Amino acid sequence: MDRKRIDLFGTGSAHTPVTRRIIKAAGTLQDEEQQELVFQHSLLCQVSLPRSSQAGRVFERIFKNAALRVEAGSLYDGQKFVEQPLPFGAKPRLALLYINSEAVKKKSAIIDIGESYAAFCGFLRLPSSGKTFYDLKRQMLALAAARLTFGFNYNGKASTLNFKPIEQFDAWLPRDDKQLNLWRAELRLDPRYVESLLAHAVPLPMEAVASLTHSAMALDILVWLSRRLHKLGKAIKVPFVSLREQFGQEYNDQKNFQKRFLMALRQVAVVYSDAKIEQVVGGILLKPSKPIISKITVVSGAKKLLIAPKAIPLHSKSENLTELTTAKFRKLYAGLDVYACKADFDGWLASKIPPEDYQQAFLGFAKKWVKGKF
Repeated sequence: MDRKRIDLFGTGSAHTPVTRRIIKAAGTLQDEEQQELVFQHSLLCQVSLPRSSQAGRVFERIFKNAALRVEAGSLYDGQKFVEQPLPFGAKPRLALLYINSEAVKKKSAIIDIGESYAAFCGFLRLPSSGKTFYDLKRQMLALAAARLTFGFNYNGKASTLNFKPIEQFDAWLPRDDKQLNLWRAELRLDPRYVESLLAHAVPLPMEAVASLTHSAMALDILVWLSRRLHKLGKAIKVPFVSLREQFGQEYNDQKNFQKRFLMALRQVAVVYSDAKIEQVVGGILLKPSKPIISKITVVSGAKKLLIAPKAIPLHSKSENLTELTTAKFRKLYAGLDVYACKADFDGWLASKIPPEDYQQAFLGFAKKWVKGKF
């Protein structure tokens, strides 16, 4: 672990109580061959569930080529249908990671969620009593009722996947809420969701996830970096404005978002120690890094299944600038970094249909970029 690199993010000491706990947990990580793995859908590594409670019944998050729509649903409690809120926060993320991992490892839509609620909490490294019980129960019901729509486009082709991931959920219905062990042992996933997940599963070490159970933003950053860093061909700058669009749509104040984001990023850097990230003026610099999990062999019973996840292509292919284009930029905007502009252009272009003339489109973008309009 490179603590100097973590301290570079500059939002306070790396030795806060939360960070000290994460550092301690990170020190217990097992060898890769012995790690318990969980999986996230590739699209949910770029856009994710709400991080805070939502007043409405529909939530949308769109960033570059990826789009997510979450619609709240209802569940039958044995007497009537009860409307559920939108799932939010860390707990539905943890539950979904567990459900995904069971589906990937067993290649099955039927998920055994344990003999008891306490066993499920144990896997998620959460306490099985008190406020955590009520919070997880409420979020699990909300997740079970929700309908998700995935949207993405690549090379001008838009695709939509619409499903209710948890197709059937036999909710635990104890007569006394203090009886924590009466959770029915099974749920059934939509086969279309399982098929998509198997094609686009991103592996994560459970111990790293468990170290960040306190923060939905930290979990979102972890899955984003786990998918992103090892695929980079070169270093790229990601502006804070872009990061807020992806991770901080609920923040009205840019300064407050930046503080919260960097705090969570510093914590993620502890458990993903091979992540090469630097804070630079106006954003962060991502560098090609070792994957958080390099061997993706999953033990399932007596067999070993080789999972070969294929990430949904969320970024359009960029081109190199010609010498003529570079010369024009430097003549027009002397002293400005042409490659920083290009990085922002490629990021903006990822959600657009590729232009017929990349060079001309870049110069058109640069006119607005130098005025701070991107």
